[in-house]
Amino acid sequence: MRRRILWINLALVVALAAAGVGAYLWLFAPKSEASTGRTVAVQQGSISETVTATGTVETAGTVDLAFTVSGTLDTVSVEEGDRVRAGKVIATLDDSSAKQAIESARASYVQAVSGQTQSRTSLAQAQESVAAARATAKLNKTNYARSVTTAKADLADARTAWSESCLDPSGACPDPSAWAQLRAAESDVTSAKTAYDQAVQTASADETTNNLKVNQADVAMAKAAATQNNDCNTYGSTSQQCTSAVSSLLNAQQQYEMTVNTKNVAAVQSQQSLVNADARITTANVALRKLQTTLPEQAKDAIAAAEDALESAEVAQRKGLLADQQSVDKAEQSLASLQAAATAVDTGAGAMTTSEASIAVARAGLTSAQSSLKETILRSPVRGTIGSVQVSKDSAVQAGTAVVTLIPKASYQVVAGFSEADAMKVAVGQPATVTFDALADGTATGTVTAVDVLPTTGTTNVTTYGATITLDDVPDGLRDGMSASVVVTVDEAADVLWAPTAAITTAGGQSTVTIRKDGVDTTVQVETGLAGDSGTEITSGVVEGDQLVVSTSTTGGTSGFPMGGIPGGGTAIVGVPPAGGPPA
Repeated sequence: MRRRILWINLALVVALAAAGVGAYLWLFAPKSEASTGRTVAVQQGSISETVTATGTVETAGTVDLAFTVSGTLDTVSVEEGDRVRAGKVIATLDDSSAKQAIESARASYVQAVSGQTQSRTSLAQAQESVAAARATAKLNKTNYARSVTTAKADLADARTAWSESCLDPSGACPDPSAWAQLRAAESDVTSAKTAYDQAVQTASADETTNNLKVNQADVAMAKAAATQNNDCNTYGSTSQQCTSAVSSLLNAQQQYEMTVNTKNVAAVQSQQSLVNADARITTANVALRKLQTTLPEQAKDAIAAAEDALESAEVAQRKGLLADQQSVDKAEQSLASLQAAATAVDTGAGAMTTSEASIAVARAGLTSAQSSLKETILRSPVRGTIGSVQVSKDSAVQAGTAVVTLIPKASYQVVAGFSEADAMKVAVGQPATVTFDALADGTATGTVTAVDVLPTTGTTNVTTYGATITLDDVPDGLRDGMSASVVVTVDEAADVLWAPTAAITTAGGQSTVTIRKDGVDTTVQVETGLAGDSGTEITSGVVEGDQLVVSTSTTGGTSGFPMGGIPGGGTAIVGVPPAGGPPA
């Protein structure tokens, strides 16, 4: 069962890897030929995002200015009767907490981006670890098998290297070295015995020869003695004959003594040769018996050592294979965990990985913190005169409670109802353009001066939120109750690179464009900023003048933008925050 699960997991890993490689090649691999589709140029300029609604002209009254967040009042910049222009700072709240919240949110965003980078690095390292563990296991498996095979061969050689037939000179010994040693020892014994026999023969021959010489010297001495007696008795002791006979006898005696001494020395030497020859025989026999005892013991020891080596090799093989498999399993589990974290899942904002979701949450938190900081500053939405100031420095202020009453300079305003999605983007102080259907030249500019907190549900069960647009100038012929079309600019970016949204493709949290140059199309990754009405800001990846391909089958460059329908109005495109960095 465990093996089956392992194979299933391996198949899933292979499928995910193949899908990832395919997606990468589809998104980022250069194309050798240009695809079909027209091209558009990357431009330098300004883009804006707007929302629209229909409304009704009303007579303008006073405007109560209130903070959208609660806090402690830090400064009040106006007094009753002061004339103010649009955008004038009226009052500010203590922004220390808001700034701390931004720093905390920015740190969280940086940590999330760093975590994504670290996750990608860890994933690559985990893939390398799995490959290394598998390669090591494969190499070790071969080495373990080779060690066991070698140990078995050594044991077989040890078992067949010796036989009792090695002790028999006429036998067949499987160990050439042992056979040579034994035969050499036996030859030494034979040589020693031969030398002893030769010593015995030599001693016997020397003894016979020396005895003969002694007998001959004894006969010569007896003959010289007889001659002395005869010559001295016959010629007298003083005669020349007697003197010569005495001298001859002395010579014969000396020769006899020398012959006897030679015999005695030869006898001693012969005896010593016999002793040496006998000792050589003893030494040769001892060496032979020692070999006959030692060589079988060495053969047994060699077999025992080979058996121990084989057992050790088999134990090392079992332990090594188990340890290597555990290393591979651990590396694969770590890789599977990281791959699961890197796999995109469906969310309300589209398919995202865990890291991308963390970055999106952190980006949203940073955007919210930055918005909260802006909301600590209360500005005049239009030109007018300060009617009253209801607060003072260091006083506590509640969100939505009026702090200043403003008397607008204009005498008319337009109240329009925005859809739920669009109303989330409309804020006090945003510029607006108003068109009056009943007037021939009926266009005026204005500023959002109030946004309703509570919704309004009409007879068609459509929920809207009211917003008040105070007009900067009043067209001739404007009357109370006239219908008006309102376009509010909710976001804009100046002096940026942008391109038509249809030229941008977004998938899995990554945006790409196809650049056509010299007839060759190349897909590159880009980072986007504001998605406006006329196009989308591109913060990196392209330069001004690049020709981007818009496929003939493409209906839009990005997906997942909520479309907000409004009563009597148009459609707005929601801006996309930059993918590669914190919002401004």
